[in-house]
Amino acid sequence: MDLEDIIEGCKKQNPKAQKALYDMFSRKLFGVCLRYCKSREDAQDVFQEAFVKVFNSLDKYRGIGSLESWMRKVFINHSLNHYRYDKFLNSVCADDINIAYEDKELENMIDEYSNKKILEAIQKLPNKQRIIFNMVEVEEMSYEEVSDVLNISQGCIRAHNFKAKKKLKTLLKEFDKQ
Repeated sequence: MDLEDIIEGCKKQNPKAQKALYDMFSRKLFGVCLRYCKSREDAQDVFQEAFVKVFNSLDKYRGIGSLESWMRKVFINHSLNHYRYDKFLNSVCADDINIAYEDKELENMIDEYSNKKILEAIQKLPNKQRIIFNMVEVEEMSYEEVSDVLNISQGCIRAHNFKAKKKLKTLLKEFDKQ
């Protein structure tokens, strides 16, 4: 089956097509969930729910951009919605300041550690920091895009991303001590 056949089969709720789509994208999309969620268990819940959402809304995919990109957005949004219950996105940011920096030290540290250790450290970040770090640094969204999605100021996003990077350095250094 090619991708178009798989999509059409999924729209008709064909189990073989659904399995083929799952097999094709599950590893990458579970990785997205792991980065945004606090724990593996949360990631598994979000992952399963997001895949159901993909299967139920494939008719909304218009073929603009890749299917993988469209699915990635569904998974990211579902991960974000999972944490909106904490209502952190509606809180006022006391750190509404602009911080300009480049962090070569963190880049070098990330090159040193395994993906597993980096993921462990990311999962230990507080919700705001983890989500903003993922959106800015991993998904490479602009501060403006993140601001629009989360409905918080760009200055707040910069501050939380700065704190996330600082905390990641601390966490990665702690791995060295262990």
